[in-house]
Amino acid sequence: KVLLIDDLIATGGTMMAGKKLLEKLGATVMEGAAIVDLPELGGSHLLQTVGKLPLFTLVDFAGH
Repeated sequence: KVLLIDDLIATGGTMMAGKKLLEKLGATVMEGAAIVDLPELGGSHLLQTVGKLPLFTLVDFAGH
């Protein structure tokens, strides 16, 4: 079981790729966490909907 952590979520590509790689290696990614989310770029939405990944972020910079 893995908690996937990143510093920034913009498009979600890095975390999604990490999730897929870890799953190929046999891990179960339980949740994602990031310090900063840029929600207008759609990455957090992609991770939660397409990636089916519960997500926790400390700061959302909407509109920046």
